[in-house]
Amino acid sequence: MRTKAFLIGLFVVAALVPAFAGARAWVLYTHPDKLISVRFPDRPTETEQEVPSAVGPIRFKLAMFADDTRTYLATAIQYPIKGKFSVKGALDGARDQALTNIKGKIVSEKLMKLDGYEGREVAFEADTPSNQHIRGALRIFASAKPPSAFIATAMRITETPDPDAQKFLDSIHLGKKVEFKK
Repeated sequence: MRTKAFLIGLFVVAALVPAFAGARAWVLYTHPDKLISVRFPDRPTETEQEVPSAVGPIRFKLAMFADDTRTYLATAIQYPIKGKFSVKGALDGARDQALTNIKGKIVSEKLMKLDGYEGREVAFEADTPSNQHIRGALRIFASAKPPSAFIATAMRITETPDPDAQKFLDSIHLGKKVEFKK
């Protein structure tokens, strides 16, 4: 009887080890100015970017995680604008520019709110120059005070859905809800 119980226990442990072996702790990324936080599957790299715009060059930090088939990006941008700022215009512009950069097309789009900010989730598709198919989701949020945009993207180069994309996108927090290590 003890031998049978031992063998059953051994099989249960052997069955569970692969399930736990693939599990790893996600890494919290908090923007240096505490504008956005998000969890990546592994430690992201952070780069400083500059892009031209109608209001002059815009500098921002971009956090990125990439492996063989997927890429996750997150950034927050504060615009050097005095006066009126259109949240809808910022959402439209960020969506259009992101999709233009990858020659993507919208599959679906829905309005959403997060932590008090207006936003959108855009499902998209694109093809790489080597004819690989990209599927992804883009979450964009904006604020008029101060004029800012918050962007997170999950993309995958395979025909199968990314099992971690939703977890990444759902981990985003903005403004006063930003997570950070204490």
